[in-house]
Parts: sequence; C-alpha cells; structure tokens
Amino acid sequence: MAQTPRKRASKAVLPPRRWTPEEGRKLIEGWFASKSWQILEHQQKTWQAIASGRSGILQMPTGSGKTYASFLGFLPELGSGETGLRLLYITPLRALARDIELALQEPCRELGLDLRVESRTGDSSQALRRRQKNELPHILITTPESLALLLTYANAASDFARVKACIIDEWHELLGSKRGSLLELTMTRLRSFAPGLRTWALSATLPNLKEAAATACGVASEVEILSLGAGRPIALSTIMPTESYRLPDAGRIGLAMVPQVLEALDLRFSTLIFTNTRAQAELWYEALAMSRPEWDKALALHHGSLHLEVREAVERGVKEGQVRIVVCTSTLDLGVDFPEVDRVIQIGSPKRISRLVQRAGRSGHSPQQKAQLALVPTMGLELFEFLACRRALAQGLMENRCPLRQPLDVLIQHLVSSALGGGFVADELYNEIRLSYSYHHLTREVFDWALQFVVEGGGTLKAYPQYCKVVLEDGVFRVTDRTISIRHRQNIGTILSESSIAVKLGRRLLGNIDEQFIGRLRKGERFLFAGRWLELISLKDLTAYTRLAKTAKDGLTPSWGGSRLPWSNVLSASLRSLLDELHAPASSWREPEFAALLPIIEEQQRVSLWPCSGELLAELLSSREGQHLFIFPFEGQAVHEGIAALLSYRVSCRFPASYAVAANDYGFELLSSVSIPWNEELLLELLSPQNLEVDLRASLNHSELAKRRFRAIARIAGLVIQNLPGRKHNNFQLQSSSSLLFDVFQRFDPENLLLRQAEEEVSEQQFEMERLTATLARLASSPQLWTHPETFSPLGLPIHRERVSLRQSSESPLQRIERMKNSWSVQGKSRGKPSRYAQKKRSTGQDARP
Repeated sequence: MAQTPRKRASKAVLPPRRWTPEEGRKLIEGWFASKSWQILEHQQKTWQAIASGRSGILQMPTGSGKTYASFLGFLPELGSGETGLRLLYITPLRALARDIELALQEPCRELGLDLRVESRTGDSSQALRRRQKNELPHILITTPESLALLLTYANAASDFARVKACIIDEWHELLGSKRGSLLELTMTRLRSFAPGLRTWALSATLPNLKEAAATACGVASEVEILSLGAGRPIALSTIMPTESYRLPDAGRIGLAMVPQVLEALDLRFSTLIFTNTRAQAELWYEALAMSRPEWDKALALHHGSLHLEVREAVERGVKEGQVRIVVCTSTLDLGVDFPEVDRVIQIGSPKRISRLVQRAGRSGHSPQQKAQLALVPTMGLELFEFLACRRALAQGLMENRCPLRQPLDVLIQHLVSSALGGGFVADELYNEIRLSYSYHHLTREVFDWALQFVVEGGGTLKAYPQYCKVVLEDGVFRVTDRTISIRHRQNIGTILSESSIAVKLGRRLLGNIDEQFIGRLRKGERFLFAGRWLELISLKDLTAYTRLAKTAKDGLTPSWGGSRLPWSNVLSASLRSLLDELHAPASSWREPEFAALLPIIEEQQRVSLWPCSGELLAELLSSREGQHLFIFPFEGQAVHEGIAALLSYRVSCRFPASYAVAANDYGFELLSSVSIPWNEELLLELLSPQNLEVDLRASLNHSELAKRRFRAIARIAGLVIQNLPGRKHNNFQLQSSSSLLFDVFQRFDPENLLLRQAEEEVSEQQFEMERLTATLARLASSPQLWTHPETFSPLGLPIHRERVSLRQSSESPLQRIERMKNSWSVQGKSRGKPSRYAQKKRSTGQDARP
C-alpha cells in the first residue's frame, strides 16, 4: 500500500482473462516497471514462498510495501476467471477497509482482471450486505467480527469452500487480545471449509515471530517466517523546554509545551501529533487552534469518539494535502496510508517501544524514507522515559505480544456461531479447535463443559430457554430458535463498546461522549468536544443536543473510560539501566535530555538519593497526614498497584491502622495513620512472594473486581445481551444482569469455569501477575537504600499528587506542589551537606553516596 502513487498511472496492456501463474508474475513485474517501482527483496521472497504453497508471516516496518508483497503473490492464482470468493483480507480496523479496497482494486483494474473487490464491515450499507449474502465478491476486505458473522449463515461451508488465501493485516494489533483469539477460532473453521487455505500475517512490531506465525496460521501449518533487514531508521528527537521554563513535576497533559511545539510546526510539512488519550487530544487541538487561528483549514482533530464522517473527512483532507496538521490518538496508528505525512510528534511518553515504532512509521511512509518522530515531555521525569526509549530503540528491543490461553468466553461464542453456521459434530469440532495455537492444549473435559453450557446453560440456567441455545439433532449440534439466532448475530465479537451518548450540534452528529460525563452536566453547562466548546441544551433519547458556546469560561473537558498505559517490561528495564549513569560526572552525559534533567537529578540527590540499577530506594517521612513510605521499583504502574495492595494488606495484619496507597510508573506510596517501625528486614519479609495470590486476593475486594471482569466475560459468552433490535443496553444494565448471574454461579455453581476465568483475568490483567511475581523476586535480592527526607522528593511528589489532587482543600494541588518545590531550594540554601545523610545506609553496610 505504501507504494500507491499520488497520481494514477496509465493502464498497462491488458492480458488475457485467463493466465497461468508464471504469466501472472511476469505481468506483475511489468506493472511494477510501468510505475517505476523497484521490487524489494522481501516482496520477491514473499511471492516465492506463496508460489511454493506455504503460509507464513511477513515482519517489515510500516511503509515497506507489505500489502502488495502478500496480495500480489496470490494475484496470479486469482486471475483464472473462476467465480466465488477467492481471497480474504482481514484488517483490525474497519476504518482502514476502504483504503485497502482502493489499493487492491488498482492492480486488478490495470491488469485487466475481472475480479470484484469489496469490503464488508460494520459501516457497510444494508444494500451491499444483502448483495454479498447472495454472492460474495472474489476478494473481500473485512474485520474479524464481520468474518465471524459471515460464518454463522447456513451456506457458509459452500460460500467459503473456494477460498485460496487469507491475509491478516496488522497482526500485532490482534495478537494477545480476545479479538485475536476469536479470529484464531474463525480461521480453524474456515480451514475446515477450505482445506487448502493459506494464511499470511503482516506485522511491523513483533519480536516473537515463531509464536506469532503459529497463532495466525495454525499449529498444523508449515510456516515461512520472513523478516529482512533492520527496518527503516527512525530519527528520534525531543522538543525541549526553553532554558527559562522548567517542566512540571507532575501531570500528563503538557499544554505548557505548546509554544515549543508551535515553533516546530510548519505548514510546509504535514504532521501527525499523537496523544495518549482523547481528552488530551481535545485540549491540544484547542490550544493549537487558539494560538494559530489562521490555521483553521489546515488543522484537524481525529479520535475514536468522533463520528465516522468527521474522521473520514480528516483522512481525506490529509491525503489531498489540505489538512497539514492532525492532533490524533491511536485511531491513526494503523494502516491508513498517508504518503504525504512528513513528521510525527508524540505528546508524552509512548510507554511501549512498539507503540513508538508504530507511530514513527506513519511518517515518511515509503521504504526509502527515514521515519521522523519528535517527543514532547509533559512532565520532567518523562525525559528519563525518552532516554530509555532511545536506548531500547538503538538496541532493537521490542515487546512480545503473546496469545491468550484459551479464553472460555470466546470458545462459548464460537460454539454457538458454529452451531448456527450449518451445525457441527462434537468430535470433529473439538479436533478442529485444537489446531489453533491458543486452544492447542484444550482438554476434552473443558470442551465438554463449554458444550454443555451452550446446550443446558451449565445446568444452573437450564430452566431458562434463552440460555439453552444449542440443540442436538441426529448427532449434529444446531441452533433452531430464530430469536437466539438474531440476538447472537447482533452481538458477535469481543469488543465491548462504552456506554456513550450521541452528541449533536444542531442536526449534525459530531460523535459520542461518555454517558457518565454527560449525565453530570446541567442544562447550559459548557464542555469541549470535537474541537468546539459546546453548551448543553437538552439530553433526550440517548442524545445530547448542543449549540456552540459563546465563551469557554468554566468549561469542562470530557473524560472517557479506557485502558491504562503503564510501562512495558522492555521500557522499565531500559530505564533502570539508566540509573547508573546518573552517578557519572555530568560532563560525560551526551544526550540533551540529561542537561534538562539536571535540576531534578540534583534535587533528588539533595533531598533523598538516586538508586543504582540493582538497588531498591525506600523513602520514609512524616507529615500532618501520617507516615509516608515511598518505594521505587521502576516497574510500571500496574505492577506497583499490585505490590502496594499486597504490602498494605500484610502490614495491616501486623499493625492495625488506616492505610492509603497511590502509585505511578516509578513507584508507590503507602500512607499509614500510625508510625510503623520500618526497616530492611520488615520490608523484605512483607514483600515475600510466598502466598502471593492468596494475600493479593485478600488485600482488596477481589470478588468485586472479579464481578466487574465477569461483565465482559458474560457479554462475550452471550449470557447478557448488549445489542437488541432497536435498542441497546447501557453499562449499568449490563452490570446489573451480569452481577446477578455472578451471584447465582457463586452460590449454586462455585466450580463454574467462567468464574475461574474472571478471577484469572483480574490477576493477569489488573496486576500483570507473572511480571509482579518476577518483580518481587528481583526486589528480594536487591540491596535496599533507605532515606529519611524532610519533604517529598522529586520522585515521590508525583505519586503524592495522585491523592492530593482528589481531596478538597483551600490550597490547590498546584499550590501545594509549588510549596513543596520551594522547600527543596530552601533546604539546599539553609545548610550545606544535609545531616540526614548520616541515616542513609546501604544494605551492604557501606555509607550512602553523597
């Protein structure tokens, strides 16, 4: 796709309608030559692997021509004049389907092939869907959910019997999620309909290629792994604050850096400005628009809550060169081909190396160009993260994406889908499912439990017909109830939509906003959405009617629910390795980030201490609130929240008191209402990995967390219905229904495997249990470094703000922070070397470093 020219070239000489694969390859080579394109090495090798009948995975950087490397390899086999569906192209985002459709139509058209290329997603019209139901095109671009839906129709076996190939784009986005697990099961079903089917997965950021290839192609396939070259180089830079301005010590919005970003922007160079949240995107777009009103037509906003027509208009404007700067979120991370984008700016830390590489790849979108990415810090400590990103990138490090281990809710959904799509024989389907990588070790006992669950509701729900979805007729399991069929098809998939309200400005639909946020607003209140300050007129029929606000005074910025972005294990390890360099002379620091970090480095050293890479820093101090213990494992927020919960539970068992915790990516705080006699031995004992899961469950309301996780499981397994004909249940209704089922299972079916899945997902996804266990083992062997600062240190202050920003006070959080920062300089001036250094002792017995 990256090689699609801006202007369409003249048509090549039309070949015969029927052609041999050898003739086809020669014509494709001629087509490349007619466009002055060079056939790249990975394209040639992919074509050869496809011609030899192999499946595989192609790992190349964004913009290296992966789409044509895979698609044109199969095109000679498709140009034989046969009818019916011949090739599937799976994309993770339906917004990309139209771009891919145009890219695949071009060679078919210019080579004179009579091949129908169409897309089918949730955005497709009803007329197109009806036509495709009667006759599928030769080449179909679709999403995992739409493909799963197509396989639920009774004629699925005959419709897909002639499929020769399936191409899965952006496989790294699906791998490791339930969407990926659903696609795995769908592909095993598809291979039973078309035994000769070959699969090729495309990716840009996957280091564990062998596992990724087996997950995409199935365990029975002989796979080819192609990953050539080091990839496109990335020019990584940091937009630094001015010498007169110091970055804040907390916060993630970063609007104080707007002047510096404006200096870096130039309408001659098209730019994508990535943010990590939709609220941040709204605020940055507004700040840029107010600063440069003359950029009105050239500046745009793009995120997932905006209406499809709004997003498509922005994408069209970028491709046509009218929109030069886009403030966006992850909605533009993938696939949308922007050959015109020159540079990418990332606001705040990307948190993952793979995310950094993916976003950098949006710029210079061709194999010959260098990717350009500039990082913008939103707080002082993020400069450390930028340094860690640069080091990891230079070493070629990347995060693994591992498939989920046989999620049962996805399996249950697949059983009902298979029963709808012509029915199945239990033994045959079990053997078929075990050909998928994620379910390769599925036991017959668990399979039979899932089968009984869809037939009898697991026994517990047997009296309710809506849960007894599948019946056995003459040895074949089928769905015979029309209502169950309709409801299942309307709820296929694993994406859990947010509870949202449509926002209209006059008659124009702008997008959707979080239901809880809009529900708190009163008539006449103002809020920022779609780059405009809006005033709420009324809220009716799940629609917020608004008008443009005359002023933005006292306006609010919407907040949306979304996944956290903690550090990846690769980034945290890279950052810990930087700690040793902080103790080297400043004259040896080469990167500009170190110079900007010097005030923070000096203040942390003066107020407390910097640990080395193998040490654990603990800060203990007292205030009006109580006793504060700060621990800094540098492992990421999810892990720190788990350790903080574990530590607070264990210490409360020994010292009854009131405790509060807060965490960020650098460490966590434990606030106690009484003085605890902390020392190295006590901390080591309380951080022991023994009885970890038992104590962690007891440390928090694990049942409540499991109940919330069960809502998603119940939705995917079809126990609660989100989408009904003509209406949609909100999150409160779904939570109420799923909570009732959770309580029923706990009381009458405590061994229910879906309950066990909910508990496992809390452990694995909430606290990253495997990584948490490894961290505790690392801390057990780490020398401890104890300090007793008299005020909050630069490392501890951002964690402390996690709590103080939520409390009511006559003093604002910013005022408190400024007061604490001022105390650092006062302490530094009031005395020379602080006497508290006498209290700093290494666990090795040596004096602490000055």
